[in-house]
Amino acid sequence: MRPPRSVFVLACALAVTFLVAGCGGSPSRPGEQVVLRPVAAQGPDAFTRSTVTSLPVLPAPATTTGDRPPSVSGGTPGLYGGVQGVAGCDVERQTALLTADRAKADAFARAEGVATSAVPGHVRALTPVVLRADTRVTDHGYRDGRATPRQAVLQAGTAVLADDRGVPRLRCACGNPLRPPTATPGTPNPRSLPWPDYRPGRVVAVTPAPRALTRFTLVDVVTRAWIERSPGPDVSRDRALPAPAWSATSPAPDPQAGAVAVRSGAAGTGCCRGRR
Repeated sequence: MRPPRSVFVLACALAVTFLVAGCGGSPSRPGEQVVLRPVAAQGPDAFTRSTVTSLPVLPAPATTTGDRPPSVSGGTPGLYGGVQGVAGCDVERQTALLTADRAKADAFARAEGVATSAVPGHVRALTPVVLRADTRVTDHGYRDGRATPRQAVLQAGTAVLADDRGVPRLRCACGNPLRPPTATPGTPNPRSLPWPDYRPGRVVAVTPAPRALTRFTLVDVVTRAWIERSPGPDVSRDRALPAPAWSATSPAPDPQAGAVAVRSGAAGTGCCRGRR
């Protein structure tokens, strides 16, 4: 099964977003402190123990620089990675850990905007994926019986559970609920030591896809091939996809294709014409 034309259009939109994000930037200003979360670090105030399964770390794709993280739709092909037939997070164990403590379940539910009784179903409806870019989120730690929000950047390679709009909702290394980031003036001021390839201009912020996803188009972090994953925790139905024409030698979206689209005045479509 070849990816539909919409796959290529969304991927081109991602390339355009990365390109435009570095253009016409404003002078840097001090901003809110942001916690940097490396892949394997659980961090303080964790909701649960880690439920991450063994997965290799995938470096972030190259992007242009800029002061603010570009917004990328959660349905963009190649935004996330994974391993065909392997979940990056043990969803059943995660559900059990969250519901074993009523106070934590209540706090998690409030952060996620669901009823406490709905927490098991909510978690089991999420999809295990791996971040392919350093990603800005609102992370929630657990302290004194409450979920405490803070702005954070999760390192590329982090295992998360995403909702049906492609938005990260849970970090598997700690069970913390995640929400989209809040806008802050100025350049974020990291509160912790960055990883070696951390660059503020390469951070992305995921926005909800315009409609519920019927599939996630991922990059396999072992084979570098493309795979299709259905929403939810069942990865046994993962399917291999042929590489799209624009991916040529790399599964990362091609910024030059995005540049062509911008110059032609057909952003989101120009780079994909004739590639079905």
